[in-house]
Amino acid sequence: MIKIPYTFKIVLPVIGWGFLCGFFSYTLVMTVVNLKGQAWQYLVYGVPLYSLVLGLFFILRYGFGLFYGKEVKTINKNINNGIENISLKEVKETLRSLVDFCKNLHLFSFAGGLTFVAFAVLIVSLNQGTMEDFIIVLIASLIGLFFFSSFSLFFSQQVVFSIIKKCRELLSENKEDAEDIILSSIKSKFFSLFIFPFFAVLVVMICVYPIDYKTIILALIGLLMALIIGRILYVYVYRSFSEIEKFSRTIDDKKNVFVVGSLDKEFVDLARNFSKLSQEFDLLKKQSDKSKKEMGKRVEELEKFFDLSVERENKMVELKKEINKLKECIKK
Repeated sequence: MIKIPYTFKIVLPVIGWGFLCGFFSYTLVMTVVNLKGQAWQYLVYGVPLYSLVLGLFFILRYGFGLFYGKEVKTINKNINNGIENISLKEVKETLRSLVDFCKNLHLFSFAGGLTFVAFAVLIVSLNQGTMEDFIIVLIASLIGLFFFSSFSLFFSQQVVFSIIKKCRELLSENKEDAEDIILSSIKSKFFSLFIFPFFAVLVVMICVYPIDYKTIILALIGLLMALIIGRILYVYVYRSFSEIEKFSRTIDDKKNVFVVGSLDKEFVDLARNFSKLSQEFDLLKKQSDKSKKEMGKRVEELEKFFDLSVERENKMVELKKEINKLKECIKK
């Protein structure tokens, strides 16, 4: 039975999403921009052909490990063999390869999308398109680029989540160092959420082009409102996570009650569970200290008993010697 490579299952949806992003930008440009002659032919035939070539390279490089895809081959080999059935050294290699795979996939998605943007803009520039056409093509292409590169990063991390967790569990169970490899942060993901409203406004403005200054002002006001709300949400959630991180660092400093300023059910429940675990940890620590003291007392008592026993034995030996001497004297 032929096994489908694990990375191919990740790359295929990414390629599909990439084609969707390209189709969106392509349709947006063809709907609004009025190109004629060679520029129109290049966009109609050149962009789809370039997308197919880029998609094929994606499949070969990140689906099957061709073109120096060492991390892809490592992932497919070890996962197909079963994470539980490979050595700890191979588990470490798999963990590092998964992180490298997600990072390289994201970087290549960004680079491939960037060349797509450059290709579309170059077509308009060489065929003497207007400044309005140039700006619209650039914006539409950048929107597709952002959506494509963001999806490749977030989706790949979501898919490999369970495998990375399993690798770290196996290493921890065998008392091996599970590397804390970090690819991105929650902060960067929240930051990307601020960009989505901006691109949404741009899409609307392109679709209703030409637009007057009143529409632009209203769109900018709406965008500013969305950004303010997004910023408030980001600060609110990030502060809650920061409090959790700070508490985890001070859990040994006689602080066994965790409180959070959040009013959300999930954070309140998490705070309650953290406090409960911290109190149990503190209780176990006190019991351990008490046991150590009791053990110390027992050891002291045993040492005293040992010293007395040795002294008693020494006296018994001396008495036996005295008795033997007396017996000898009586015989004489």
